[in-house]
Amino acid sequence: MHFVVLENFGVNLALNKPASQVSTWSDAVASIAVDGVAAYSACTLGHTHPWLSVDLAAQYDVGVVIVTNDAAIYRNYYCTHCCCFH
Repeated sequence: MHFVVLENFGVNLALNKPASQVSTWSDAVASIAVDGVAAYSACTLGHTHPWLSVDLAAQYDVGVVIVTNDAAIYRNYYCTHCCCFH
């Protein structure tokens, strides 16, 4: 998973919040998906149904959820051994 945005009135609620994922390949930890930097991907160990969870620490009305998957770009460089949430 490349980037996660949970938006409420233009504010990224997921930014730098605690995140976890089903497993981690190499150093591609879940927090990368919510750090606001689009250069790297969170990556798992190749699951049929991968998941990522973000703890927003409060209740919000979320207007927009954006999850990008740039696995095709990173597959040959970063993610040769993981599923990268395809």
